[in-house]
Amino acid sequence: MSTRSLLLSIALLIAPTALIAQPKVSPDEQKMAQAIDAAPDAAGKAKAAADFVKKYPKSSLRPMIAQKIADQIHEITDGALKITLAQQFQTIFNDPAEEEMIMPVLIVGYADAKRPDDAFTTGAAYLGKHPDSVGVLVELMTLATEQAKQKNGKFVPQGEQYGMHAVELIEANKKPASMSDAAWKEYKDLLGRLYQSMGIIGMVKGDRAATQARFTKATELDPKDPFNFLLLAGSINDDYQESAKRYQSMPDGPARTAELQKVLAALDRVIDADAHFIALSEGVAQLASIRQQEMQYLETNYKYRHNGKTDGMQQLIDKYKTPAKPKDPFGLPQF
Repeated sequence: MSTRSLLLSIALLIAPTALIAQPKVSPDEQKMAQAIDAAPDAAGKAKAAADFVKKYPKSSLRPMIAQKIADQIHEITDGALKITLAQQFQTIFNDPAEEEMIMPVLIVGYADAKRPDDAFTTGAAYLGKHPDSVGVLVELMTLATEQAKQKNGKFVPQGEQYGMHAVELIEANKKPASMSDAAWKEYKDLLGRLYQSMGIIGMVKGDRAATQARFTKATELDPKDPFNFLLLAGSINDDYQESAKRYQSMPDGPARTAELQKVLAALDRVIDADAHFIALSEGVAQLASIRQQEMQYLETNYKYRHNGKTDGMQQLIDKYKTPAKPKDPFGLPQF
């Protein structure tokens, strides 16, 4: 599952407590609710839902119906259709909790339809009234990151602002009132991914200190993700290259000696991050080519720091490999 679909799945867990219980309703309410399920297409479901809400605006079934339709819109892969249905949803279900439910879906619809300007215009307007909407903040930050990867830095300032606020809310454990505990836990578990995205935004901005701080935090929160270490190694390597050039241009003396220590310290950090990446990316097909390249970099740098030898390099890599799951002595044999 991609980061985007995972985030959206979490957003769709937002729902009032009423969704958990099985409410008691009149036979007519139940019949109309069943008619929504039985409708053959999206247009039919929308009309049936509109009829239901018009007749029973305060029905205890309303949250459940809204959630079900939002889930169905979420599953649609056509961006233009997702936008149309999400906007139609808003005309039928206009309670604040229902709007919170569909807004991340609408933003992703704009993203899928390659309409990022509309996504940010719509999202900014919503956040103006609901500044702590974690789902919307995260989706916009994610979209800004994806656009930055495509060499479009237009949304980087907003993406950084929204991302930082989302991280602050999650780290302060400020769960929205309408969000379930399960959904909130999922957001907290995604902090590593959020810091990774924020690190990419830092890279685009050229803020190396922020970039490395965010990637370092990402490695701490998600230590099994090799991509965090790859990105961290690249950023530290930029520091190393700059420091090495500065050292080479300096005259002999105490300042040059001090600069050499910075050069070597940066190189050691590059080696350590690369060793992490090599260890964690073993067997990952998508990273095979870049892993081969990074292995060459690691070997070159390691030799430079160890008198032209690679003694101990494999042991360093092995140290960072994820331990194999112990065999269950009471488990059934596998055939």
